[in-house]
Amino acid sequence: MIIALMKHLSWCFQRYWSRRKLAYLPHELRKDMGIMQDDFEREVSKGNIVTLGKELCQFAHSNSMSAQVRPSKGKHHDIRPN
Repeated sequence: MIIALMKHLSWCFQRYWSRRKLAYLPHELRKDMGIMQDDFEREVSKGNIVTLGKELCQFAHSNSMSAQVRPSKGKHHDIRPN
């Protein structure tokens, strides 16, 4: 669980810094890389502390949801329509 948390934190901060760096790419380079203007604007707008906080909180939410889903004990029955 701790390793998954560390990986998630690393992923979130990597995306945050990538979005911040993307804002400073020249138009010609973005065009060469195939980044469309609307995609560029959408990603750059996510390069803020609020989005970083939301992405960091997604780990806690996804783990609390997976903790609620437990496999049932006993036999599993297939339900097939006739």
